[in-house]
Amino acid sequence: MSGSDADGRLIARFLERRDEGAFDALYDRHTPRVYGLALRLAGGAEADARDLVQETWVRAVNGLGRFRGDARLSSWLCAICTNVWREGLRRTRREVDLEGAPEPVAPGSRLGALPPHEPVDVRRALDGLAPGYRAVVVLYGVYGFSHAEVADMLGISEGTSKSQLLRGRRALLRALNDEQGDES
Repeated sequence: MSGSDADGRLIARFLERRDEGAFDALYDRHTPRVYGLALRLAGGAEADARDLVQETWVRAVNGLGRFRGDARLSSWLCAICTNVWREGLRRTRREVDLEGAPEPVAPGSRLGALPPHEPVDVRRALDGLAPGYRAVVVLYGVYGFSHAEVADMLGISEGTSKSQLLRGRRALLRALNDEQGDES
């Protein structure tokens, strides 16, 4: 049984009977991925990440009847989480600068090879990126979404997603190299 088949059955059970066990199973299966995304989007701020996850699940439960299954449930939840984060940025008047922020590269990700660095240094460099670049880097490079999916989640074009990834990768490398230079 594939994850999406199991998710579909759990969603149906939850919607039909408000089955708490079905919700718990969905929550347990998908929250680690959503939390990881939320933590990266929140720049490592755990309290903010927990708030993002909570609001993501509130919205997901309220909208689960509209989930069509065109995408994986985890993709849908990550899109909700990303939207909640973006709304928070707008509320605090820290608009996402989609044209000038850098993206990070993490070892083993789709972002390319990095010179040797400690994972904590990569996380710190990623957390220091401008929100727009951090979002593209995390969604594409760490979570493996396609540029089309990233564009849809962030309300940007695929071309913008690709260019932000490139700029972000450069900025991440600069940040890592600057940090390495500080240690010598």
